[in-house]
Amino acid sequence: MAEVKNLVYGESFSFKGLMDVEDLYMLLDKWFKERGYDKNEIWNFEENYDDGKQITLKIQPYKKISDYAKVEIRLTAQLRKLKEVVIQKKKQKLKLMRGEASFTFDVFLTTDYEEHFQSSPILFFIKTIAEKYLYKGYVEKYEEKAVADKDAIKRELKSYLNMKRF
Repeated sequence: MAEVKNLVYGESFSFKGLMDVEDLYMLLDKWFKERGYDKNEIWNFEENYDDGKQITLKIQPYKKISDYAKVEIRLTAQLRKLKEVVIQKKKQKLKLMRGEASFTFDVFLTTDYEEHFQSSPILFFIKTIAEKYLYKGYVEKYEEKAVADKDAIKRELKSYLNMKRF
């Protein structure tokens, strides 16, 4: 069985204001695609309530770093109390959504995801020793890269959302 190491769990931030939901989706898709992540959408719900629309998005893009390790960033976005507003900016009318958003990040490093070392106990033992002593630097580098990618997408989202403030 593959070993999954939890690097970040439950790190979040929230935002209240104007946002363009379609552009937000495109930003996420483009960012992960440019950095070599494969798309994996767990769920995407849209519900209508009296106080506005609610959208819940959970994606878990992954990136195979090598034949042995892969990184997964789970992003859960909850957009609540969304109401459509039309604003005018430089003689141009824009349709945006006003509401609240919260984003939660989890980062995982999965080693031996193809389960090459699970066929016999001796191979599992060799894998454990190799990870602990021989490949320790590589695994730590993968962990740092995964957390750095999470920090980068978090900064990108915050910058994008703050750009829409009026």
